[in-house]
Amino acid sequence: MFDPPEHTRLRRMLTPEFTMRRMRRLEPRVRDIVTAHLDAMEAAGPPADLVTSFALPIPSLVICELLGVPYEDRADFQRRSGTMLDLSQPVERRAAAQLESRAYMSELVGRALKDPGDDLLGMLVREHGDDLSADELVGIGSLLLLAGHETTSNMLGLGTLALLRHPDQLGLLRKEPERWGAAVEELLRWLSIVHSGTIKVTTTEVEVSGVRIPEGELVVCALPAANRDPAFVPDPERLDISRGEMGHVAFGHGVHHCLGAPLARMEMTIAFPALFERFPGLREEGPPAEFRSFNVVYGLTSLPVAW
Repeated sequence: MFDPPEHTRLRRMLTPEFTMRRMRRLEPRVRDIVTAHLDAMEAAGPPADLVTSFALPIPSLVICELLGVPYEDRADFQRRSGTMLDLSQPVERRAAAQLESRAYMSELVGRALKDPGDDLLGMLVREHGDDLSADELVGIGSLLLLAGHETTSNMLGLGTLALLRHPDQLGLLRKEPERWGAAVEELLRWLSIVHSGTIKVTTTEVEVSGVRIPEGELVVCALPAANRDPAFVPDPERLDISRGEMGHVAFGHGVHHCLGAPLARMEMTIAFPALFERFPGLREEGPPAEFRSFNVVYGLTSLPVAW
């Protein structure tokens, strides 16, 4: 991870691609992708695994189109990213997956350098090719590919499960669909799927809640703890979409606040209501949902449903 000034330089190049204005241009395509997957689920009929039929493929297809990654490669990059984020895997295996991922992105960057398309990598080559090295392009592409599907797909799976297990909240959304924006924010706060804590190093001495932390110390920033801090939100363990859009740190904070937050929000505010509108009788059915363990990103490996 970069810090300023390198971070500032790279982020300035990427930020225009993730503004709300640019996201609105993507919105019709995201709606088409969601509709196509709901059509496929309906045609196949129940039961279905919501993870493999809905939660995982939608963000994968969106980020593939945004970056210019061939969608037929998704199984391989999902396998690699799953290994990289699985803390139960040996370090050597995770490192090998990371090297494999960088090699794959190097090929894509090489193609973009020769023939830049209309996707994000092509834009970076055309508009910032003189300011970005090939290694920086590979790093940017790898990070966006990993973050762009892992986090949102797990939010879609876990968020659906949370609403199914809180029928009072789902019932409120059915009566008042204008609450979906606030519901997405509350789900982000309550689930906090980057749950393992991010490691930082203090650059100066700082005091937090009466505790002095010297310069150069490793600090683990636990986003779930922050989002469930009773000093921040009353009764924090309760999922309550009626809180409104009160804010959270599920996307981080400060200069490293998640660049793709507008894209993730758009995908969720389209996908969740579309799912529950298409299948008003959606329910868990079959084997219990399976949760990921020892993973950087909290999520599900399966969610059997019927309607």
